[in-house]
Amino acid sequence: MSRHFNRIAFFWVGPDVSIPSMLVRSIRMAYGAGMEVVQLTDRDTPQVEGVSLCKRVKLTPRIMVARLEAYASLAVKEPTLYLDADMMIVRPFDLPPLQPNEVGVTPRKDHVKINWQFPIEFPEFQEQYFDVVMPYIYSFVYANSEVLFLRQLNMLKKMSKRFQLWYGDQVTLKKELDSGRYTIRPFDVNTHNRTVRSVPEFQDALASTPELCIAHFKGPQGKETLAQVLQMQHVDNS
Repeated sequence: MSRHFNRIAFFWVGPDVSIPSMLVRSIRMAYGAGMEVVQLTDRDTPQVEGVSLCKRVKLTPRIMVARLEAYASLAVKEPTLYLDADMMIVRPFDLPPLQPNEVGVTPRKDHVKINWQFPIEFPEFQEQYFDVVMPYIYSFVYANSEVLFLRQLNMLKKMSKRFQLWYGDQVTLKKELDSGRYTIRPFDVNTHNRTVRSVPEFQDALASTPELCIAHFKGPQGKETLAQVLQMQHVDNS
């Protein structure tokens, strides 16, 4: 059975590729060799085992800029899903086709106040909430062109260094999607970008949401939790 999307891309830099390796393993467990998996990285990061393509780019040291440089470097004309490396494909799923200038995102549901003094000070975020100023979680972006990322990159380069280190991807995404240039295709964060911080929390999410397809592992134990869950999934599928 054919799918409407056949490419997943992720960004990662650094010598330790154990986290993106687990994402790639989960993709291969779900789709086999039928899914193109693109690693977007710098010139020094090791290639992750199992990727279809490792695209290397000369990147700026400022991480938010680097991420958009990497995303923008991948010229695409077909629907492509961009994920964070600390995520896992829970089960095979399809996504709908995209119209021109349509972008798929997972809108936030939690109404959480921003700690404007962490990790560095953002005075403009005092008394502000994440779902208002950064309503779309950047760990899931579904697009069929790199133009969105090019526009974000050009915008971010003109912003202060603070945004080039933190929050710049999400802030510029909101500005672009608010511009009227794009049609927003929302996906449920509970099924397509579910945050989990422990094995019991993942098991609860799976039990309460049978259609869960993408989990995002966060917190100080995120890496260990991802490894444990991936092993559980491997045993269940064997």
